[in-house]
Amino acid sequence: MYQEITPAWMRLQIEISNKQAAINRNLYPIQEQATQMELWEYVPCNCDETCTCKKFGCTHHWKLKKDIRFEDFVTGFLRMFVDCHQHQNILDTLDGKDSTYLNSRAIGAFRVLHSLKKDWAIISAKAASHNKTLFCDDSIDSFFKNHWSFYISESIYKAKQFCLLLPDICIPYDTRSREKLKTHFGLRDINYYQFLAMLRREFIKSMEQNRISLSMMRSFDKPHKQLPFNSNLISLRRPGIEYGTEYVPDERQISIVIDKCFYQPKSCE
Repeated sequence: MYQEITPAWMRLQIEISNKQAAINRNLYPIQEQATQMELWEYVPCNCDETCTCKKFGCTHHWKLKKDIRFEDFVTGFLRMFVDCHQHQNILDTLDGKDSTYLNSRAIGAFRVLHSLKKDWAIISAKAASHNKTLFCDDSIDSFFKNHWSFYISESIYKAKQFCLLLPDICIPYDTRSREKLKTHFGLRDINYYQFLAMLRREFIKSMEQNRISLSMMRSFDKPHKQLPFNSNLISLRRPGIEYGTEYVPDERQISIVIDKCFYQPKSCE
């Protein structure tokens, strides 16, 4: 049954998601903050005044930093989307070691990362130069559209990789949140491009009806209320990085905000 997307509904769903994350052994909000600092940058919006994003007061976009190494992308991917007990096993397998110790979910993550590795230079450069959000009129160019022909019933990690590459455009999901999304919007098995186009349409409609600015929407995610930031709890910490003491800035990535409207991590996964 369709549930109207209102500010109150979004805040409640995100709060529930963060409460669950606070008792999950992976402590995902802390991992999101670490990955944000390592991989992404918050840059001025360079769209012209006719772009749809400007209707919602857009001033900045989150995007991939330039010249990110594949190894550093893997670190961010693992801490955000893979159970911490499988991190080293996947790293070892990417280095060519035995894959015996990978469980079924870890195998899915490994396959996506292994496939991405060979085209990393091209895909990462394209993502780093794509300064757009899901709500920009030209958010999806032909390069990425060609990569989004996979059906959402396929590996959840295919979507997750693009969330890291394009944090203000692509929306991740796991097996349970995918079912929630399908039920919420009455979806059949559409491809990922159609999925993003549908989310764009539905959230724009809500933002127009409820007068939600992009800054307001980004700020619905307030993880500090459920899980204080502690850099000592970051998985796969990189030496030499000062991670700070809080979740900053208040304006979070569109991908994570929309994801948390449907995603509730288990207490242990």
